[in-house]
Amino acid sequence: MNTSKRIVWPSRSRVLNYLTDYPRQSKWFAAALFLIATWLCAGLMGFGSGLFAAVVILMTAGSVAVLFFPFRYFGARAVAILYLCGVLLETLF
Repeated sequence: MNTSKRIVWPSRSRVLNYLTDYPRQSKWFAAALFLIATWLCAGLMGFGSGLFAAVVILMTAGSVAVLFFPFRYFGARAVAILYLCGVLLETLF
């Protein structure tokens, strides 16, 4: 989404502005993050279920980004708070 020419938002961070100027490095960075996350999922849950979980998490993140980003329902702080609440609920219950 960051390397798209059609999507522009004014309050981008310096890191995102840098990655926008270098779209090839941005795509490599995103791929590296995805591989690290997949490796961690597979390491924590086992190979098969970890790969399945990585795909489900990727599809969920993509859906949430497409659903909430254009309408600007939540900012970065609200998303971080929702994430922390979800992690706390998952670990406590």
